[in-house]
Amino acid sequence: MGFGGIYSWPLLYVNVMELTTKLHAVNEQVRTVISAGVIGIAILLVILIYDQVSGALPAPTATSLSNATTNVTNTFASAMELAPVIILVLVASIVIAVVQRFR
Repeated sequence: MGFGGIYSWPLLYVNVMELTTKLHAVNEQVRTVISAGVIGIAILLVILIYDQVSGALPAPTATSLSNATTNVTNTFASAMELAPVIILVLVASIVIAVVQRFR
């Protein structure tokens, strides 16, 4: 075949570069899906650990300690309300990346 075969070197280089670019885009999407899964599992673990720890503690007798426990639990609950938003943002970034690939 030699150098004058079916493909010329510049054409072969362009095909390899296009393939590399497509594989890189797919790899980024896979990383985003994996990170969304890891974040979801981490959130579930944090909730389970917090529930086990708060359930194992004795009920405080002083009202100030009871109020502090209630405040911590309420603050933790309000922080966990943002967890679905974070996962939705990651899923939206996957959708945007897929749509951009079709252009």
